[in-house]
Amino acid sequence: MPDNPDSPLQSLRRQLREHLHRHGRRSLGSPFLHALWNLTGPGPRADCLRRVAWHARHQKLTWPTSLGTRYAADLQQAARLHSDLATFTVPLDSLPEDWCQQLEAALVLLAACPDRHAALPVEIAEPDDAP
Repeated sequence: MPDNPDSPLQSLRRQLREHLHRHGRRSLGSPFLHALWNLTGPGPRADCLRRVAWHARHQKLTWPTSLGTRYAADLQQAARLHSDLATFTVPLDSLPEDWCQQLEAALVLLAACPDRHAALPVEIAEPDDAP
């Protein structure tokens, strides 16, 4: 289903990028992002974390230190061991139980990405893309 432009994964990617672009660090306090992240399953969350960690693997994290930024740094360090995004995974059992910590890590890493569009690509739905 990730190939479907209207899938929950596409929506999550689109909203993370848009909120960070518009609101910067204040995105972390967005009730909408909190609800979207909380309602999205662990698989799509792990995929977003995997993508942003790999794309930000050589960048400096600039947000204040917290549990979310520590988790982001751990993901970043794990991503440095891989030369290709396809070989890097974030196991579902390694996700912190606190989904707010996961969301913060995703935003911290996305903010550090040199190319946010490449980190979280979003397909645009076309009229013929009926499910």
